[in-house]
Amino acid sequence: MPVADAMQMPAAELAPTRCSGCAHLPACQAAGYGRPELHGLRCIAERVGLLRDGEYLYRPLAPFHAVYAVQAGMAKTVSVDRAGRERVLAFHLPGELFGLDAIWLGQHDNAAIALGRTQCCRFPFAALRDLANRQPEVQAHLLGAMSRLIHRQSLDAADRSAEERMAAFLVDLHERRVALGCAGALLPLPMSRADIGNHLRLATETVSRLLARYRDAELLRVTRTGVELLDVDRLRQVGWGEP
Repeated sequence: MPVADAMQMPAAELAPTRCSGCAHLPACQAAGYGRPELHGLRCIAERVGLLRDGEYLYRPLAPFHAVYAVQAGMAKTVSVDRAGRERVLAFHLPGELFGLDAIWLGQHDNAAIALGRTQCCRFPFAALRDLANRQPEVQAHLLGAMSRLIHRQSLDAADRSAEERMAAFLVDLHERRVALGCAGALLPLPMSRADIGNHLRLATETVSRLLARYRDAELLRVTRTGVELLDVDRLRQVGWGEP
């Protein structure tokens, strides 16, 4: 069955979000959408989904009409060069905005793909632009979202050892989940080892070998759906090259 493109979903599947009845509201509130000054964002949000693993939210060259935030699950953004080589640009957690990079060109130059069962909220750009013009707090929120994404991508692309990159990646995902109110040690990893390696510029075998090394050092425990972090402080020391 061909992969569905959420941009072409019928209007019934893009119904206005009823935030007050949404089971995922706490994560969005932790991301800032619960603040009174950002209430307008909740008013223009439309629910997209449910997307299954591997389904596209949007594809390269699709016209830009909206920005998105994961509501439940996880998504990845992927670029494709002229030779057809893919590069995983980022992984997006609930409450995190993405798609903002398409504003300049008026079209997406990458793809957004669901990792596991994923739901998103869609913010139509025309309504978002009007809202940002009226409310400086919304404009500041969008700029903050862009800045955080650029910062994370620069960290992941830094010239560090494979061990440092992998540890920093796990700590970053953990800290982002903590900011969303998910304080447990369990860290779901719905993406493949190949996706992680692609994102960190590591071979798939290197990702598996590093996870085994961290396991043997009692830094984490590998589970069926991800990892359980046993010593975040030591992983942070590894990730930032500290003794």
